[in-house]
Amino acid sequence: MTVVSRRKPSAEMTLDLADPLAFLAASCRDLASLRDFEAASADLMELIAQFLDAQTACLFMVDEASGALVCRARHGPAEWLEREAQLSAGVLARCLRGGRLEYGGRPGPRKGRLAGSSLLCAPLTAGDQRLGVIAVADRPAGDFRAADGDFLQAAAAMLALAASNAHLRQAMMRQEGIRQDLDLAAEIQRSLLPKSDPARFPVHGLNLPIRRVSGDFFDFFWLDEDRIAFALGDVSGKGINAALLMAKTAGLFRCLAKRHDDPAAVLEVINSELWETASRGMFVTMVGGIYDSPTGRVVFANAGHEPPLLRATDRDYHAFPAEQPPLGILPALDLASQEIDLAGGEFYIFSDGLTEYRYGDSEALGVKGLIQLLESMADLPLEERLRTLLDDLDQEGWEVRDDLTVLAIDDAWVRHHD
Repeated sequence: MTVVSRRKPSAEMTLDLADPLAFLAASCRDLASLRDFEAASADLMELIAQFLDAQTACLFMVDEASGALVCRARHGPAEWLEREAQLSAGVLARCLRGGRLEYGGRPGPRKGRLAGSSLLCAPLTAGDQRLGVIAVADRPAGDFRAADGDFLQAAAAMLALAASNAHLRQAMMRQEGIRQDLDLAAEIQRSLLPKSDPARFPVHGLNLPIRRVSGDFFDFFWLDEDRIAFALGDVSGKGINAALLMAKTAGLFRCLAKRHDDPAAVLEVINSELWETASRGMFVTMVGGIYDSPTGRVVFANAGHEPPLLRATDRDYHAFPAEQPPLGILPALDLASQEIDLAGGEFYIFSDGLTEYRYGDSEALGVKGLIQLLESMADLPLEERLRTLLDDLDQEGWEVRDDLTVLAIDDAWVRHHD
């Protein structure tokens, strides 16, 4: 074997061409430390060509979309190798399919292949996966020998590991990018939720997402000095799609509630918009309403949502089931607003993630369990009660299946502050 010593083509790679083991060890170390796999491979092709005294060395990788062998790095004239790589019955294709070393000859002008082995190729494999092929060709000193094949197989194994690591690194970078995007989306989503202010608002809400982003939302804001608009919604599904539909629905409610005094009319307009634009199969359960603080009256509409609960001053609870399906399922809804007098009581709206909570293998919490928890915390201020409720459920042993969201109106707070 003739060893040609030249300066290394990349300042990042430090390879010893005098010894095969040292060459491979240094190559593996350098490839593992480099982030640009294809640039490092191009340098390595030149070094492999030098080591095997070949005029050409090429790295062919399997294209994920087409399955074809595509040249990703080369040294020397490679046109005929690229043509060879396109042949389904060619030496490179045979090497890839068989997962073993192959010898071949360069095509001749008249007689097909010349005698001898002027082409040597080794597969890049990772487990059962065929990643590509290294091909070296045109050795002036004569045909490639068995020792050359052993060396090229070792180099191919090294490159296969480097390629797998590069693929894993890219996947991790993509995941990190997705994670950062989700973190930003969660931060934006949290900024859309109103902040409870016990000194100014008799309305409080909390949301605990099961993932980074939530498909639940709540909102409340003053319409004028007496009235507060409020809403709580639960988008079907989870993840980004649900979060996007959540943001759209919340935005529609905030805009429309400032222009319509009838909550049923607001939800009907939102339904029409979701029917026209939302992905089929996605829907939103929602309660929206207006609380009149001087009178304690609440006007609200319920589209397919969990029945809100009125906790009266005698600690009796009254539920208000939905009479129409969720938003986005039908082109039109015939919603009617309901009106109730809180009379110093409390009004609770919550997502089904709360009532579907389970402790181990026990039954779901349900409405009765939720009422028991609320009553056990009845002496706490309303905002602290809601926070304690979610904190207690977010403990080891409880099985969370969906986002947890709750909103409550405390009419007693208004009476106390009058």
